[in-house]
Amino acid sequence: MRFSISSCLVVAGLCAQASAGFLSSAVIDDFSGSAGLGYNRSETNGAFIGGGEGFLSGGAGFQYLLSSDQVNESLYNGFSLKVSGSLGSGGLFISVVGEGFNFVALDVDFGSSIVDGYAWITYEQLDAAVGNDIGLIRATLNDGGSFAGIGIYTTGDAQISVDDFEFRGSAVPAPGAIALAAAAGLAASRRRR
Repeated sequence: MRFSISSCLVVAGLCAQASAGFLSSAVIDDFSGSAGLGYNRSETNGAFIGGGEGFLSGGAGFQYLLSSDQVNESLYNGFSLKVSGSLGSGGLFISVVGEGFNFVALDVDFGSSIVDGYAWITYEQLDAAVGNDIGLIRATLNDGGSFAGIGIYTTGDAQISVDDFEFRGSAVPAPGAIALAAAAGLAASRRRR
């Protein structure tokens, strides 16, 4: 099988487009050291960190309090979290509080959004889940506000590991989407010959 330079460029271009969503993120916590973006992390109810992942079981969680705002959260649309393990009959929840309590969204089901190993929730979904005016969080962030507190935790018999807790501009694409785009690029380049 021979590949021309042009077919490699086509594949590279398609892969770059498919993975472009990965560029629109800001890492709150990758669990390899301290939390990022000016947040201080604390563990509750038996949550722990090991080998670059966080581990949560029923009732355990991670809390993030903002000590110095180092990111413009308004540039993103929501939160993403890499998840593996089992929720069992339990759940995975997220809570957020704006500085000065200008918005609050407590105990919002984060686990119901898990697809391909990632949980994804938008600011608007957080508003809707707790009865805020839709767009309240977004408007507050656009006016220079920030998330003063963020919490993620499990309930029931959930036993999960978490990684790559991020602000994101879009949901993380499934890993298969990148491979599919590469295969499509190869097929297209062969047809042109």
